[in-house]
This record gives sequence, structure tokens and C-alpha cells, in this order.
Amino acid sequence: MEIREFRAETDVDGWLEVERTAAAVDAPGVVAGCRAELLGRLRVPAAGTRMLRRVAVRDGRIDGILGIGLPTLDNLDNAEVDLTVRPDARRRGIGTALYQELRRVLRAEGRSRLLAESVRALPDGPPRPDAGTPFATAMGAARAQTEARRVLNTTGLSLDRLAEQVEEYRRAAGADYTLLTWSGATPDDLVAGRAVLSSRFIGEVPLGDIEWEPEKIDVARVREYERSGAARGHRNYHAMVRHEPSGELVAWTELVGYGCRRDTMDQEITLVLPEHRGHRLGLLTKLANLHQAMSDVPELTSVHTWNATENAHMIAINEQLGFRIVDLWDAWQQSV
Repeated sequence: MEIREFRAETDVDGWLEVERTAAAVDAPGVVAGCRAELLGRLRVPAAGTRMLRRVAVRDGRIDGILGIGLPTLDNLDNAEVDLTVRPDARRRGIGTALYQELRRVLRAEGRSRLLAESVRALPDGPPRPDAGTPFATAMGAARAQTEARRVLNTTGLSLDRLAEQVEEYRRAAGADYTLLTWSGATPDDLVAGRAVLSSRFIGEVPLGDIEWEPEKIDVARVREYERSGAARGHRNYHAMVRHEPSGELVAWTELVGYGCRRDTMDQEITLVLPEHRGHRLGLLTKLANLHQAMSDVPELTSVHTWNATENAHMIAINEQLGFRIVDLWDAWQQSV
């Protein structure tokens, strides 16, 4: 077996095959193995992150992949790690070899902490392999937080009914709040407000024991996020609420669609500033954004979202919308 650097000219298909085969077993329904996504990541790295990639090659086939994301603007002690082994090649030392390479790279890069995630079945759900938990534990990582993935089946939703609900919640919020929606790049008059909300997000959501400092997001960084997403074929949908007396943006939610699959989207950030909670602005933005995305992409059949298991308020909102739990995602942290 050989552990070496990823080669863009020869390794794309092998990398994607590992992603696809692992996701089919470990996390059915999750977007993985997307060529446009990987090629976009190679062309335009994510804003504020330097990526390093390694592959494990055995008998001419890529059997394991290692992605190492090194934040460059903040969280300079941290590294975000994705270590995946093909299901039919597990328990042969490939994961351990990649982990040893990971530790070597992190020491060379001056990083002292790694963060990774794994997925497991619900305790009372259909059985599913759990390769991540025993591996992370054996490597000495500690579980820092657990998130639950929930999926919304959109096929039974009515656009007319969604529009009615949006209007009901908009009226209930009152004249002080204005709903704003768009897709693609953030309008120039809103991008500074989006940067403020992005910067506040980490400080407002439960992180469990994860050591991650708030990110300092400015307009330039927002535009970098948008450019990197567009390069990957992402379709982004946003709903925000502006508080008219102050002119501030006080609520925001985002859906992300993928170039290789039009049938599914991921629910990303949802944030309502604490001083404006109690007006159902979270539901208002989520309903409006769902209506916008479904109107634009008739093929959409499911939306996936992840919430910390201790985030009872957001879980209640999502379940009211019809999201149903499917599996658990553990965040693992280790000092190196």
C-alpha cells in the first residue's frame, strides 16, 4: 500500500468512487461523489481554507482518501479532517495508515487540534455499519458533540399552501419586519449585513465541547464563499428578515443545492438574533426559502438538515416543518 499526495490529473475518479461507495453504506441520501463538486474545490478552494489531500493506493486502486482543511484566517490551531475508506477495504490498516500520515502533516503544519465526523444509525433505527466510532475511539479522539440529521420529504408539499403559510407568518411578525429572498450572489445592499450575521453564527449555536472560535467574516470573505460555491456548481437560496426601525438584518436561512443532483438540497445556516426572537422569524424564513427553492427546482424531493441534539428549539422548528430524524453524526476532536 502507498500513501501519497492526491494527483488532480489521475485521481479524481478514484477519489469520487471512495466517496460514493462509502456514502451509500454509511449515510444513504447524502450528496457524495459529485464530480462538479470536487473539480470546483480543486479550481477554487473554500474561502479561508487551505486544502491538502492524500490517497491510499493498493493494487492500483484508491482505497482510502484523506482531506485536510487548514483554516488560514482564524482557528489557526485547528484542522478539519475527512478520512474515508472504501467499505470493501476496511479493517486492513488503511485508515490507520492515513491517520498516521494525518498526524505527520498536522505536526509539520503546526496544527495542534483535529476535528472530524462520523455517522451512525439511530439506536432504534435500521441497522447500519458504524466504522467511525470504533476507529475514532481507537485513534484516541473524543466525541465533542452529536448532531442529528433530519430529512424533509418535499413531494407532498403544496406550493400554494407554503405561500399561504409565509403570508400568515409575515403578517404575524408585524410591520417592523420585512422578508427578503434571493438566490445566487447576495445583493450588494445586503452583503455587509450577511457578513455580520455570519460572524455571529458560531457564537449563537451550540458547539458542545468543540473548540472553535467565532469567525471574523467580512464582505470580501462572503464573496469568496460565493465564488467557491459557484465553482462547485452550488445553487444557493436565501431568506432574510430586516428590522425596519434599525435597518439591521436580524434573521437568515440558507439552502444549498448541488450541480450533480437536483433532487436534494442541504439546509445550512438558520439564525435569528436573540434580541428578535419570539416573532417566529425562523419559521418565516425557512418557509419562504423552501417555497423559493421548490418553485425554482421542481425536481426537488428532499431537504437534509443537521442540528446539535441539544438544540431543542431548532429541532422543534424543523419537526414542525416535517423533518424526520434518520441518523446521528458525531463530531470527534483530538489534540495532536
